[in-house]
Amino acid sequence: AFRVAGPTAMQAAGIKHSDVDHLMIYDAFAHLPLYGLEDLGFCKRGEAKDFIWERNTAPGGKLPLNTNGGGLSYTHTGMYGMFALQESVRQMRGTAPAQVPGAKISVCHGVGGMFSASGTVVFSNERP
Repeated sequence: AFRVAGPTAMQAAGIKHSDVDHLMIYDAFAHLPLYGLEDLGFCKRGEAKDFIWERNTAPGGKLPLNTNGGGLSYTHTGMYGMFALQESVRQMRGTAPAQVPGAKISVCHGVGGMFSASGTVVFSNERP
């Protein structure tokens, strides 16, 4: 489901991976950002762990990830997807507590149904 929703949304929005400034990936479990980075196409298979280890997803990194702390650190009340969407909107408005400087495009991806369903939303604060 990751491999279909992400590329479909990005293609519909007319963006490439290199255009994305901020990324939110559902992470109720620690391995999900690894799967997300790879299945959404931000990393090749097996490379997400190194991408994260090299601090690319940290504040100030190449692709800040889950800047609200994610589901494991921020909150996971059973409806975390709304908080991920909220963080993407805050990033685009420039009002996030851990603001990504100059962020223009945010991708928000979530999963459900025991990982059989997923959805991806592309946010931008500029018109195409």
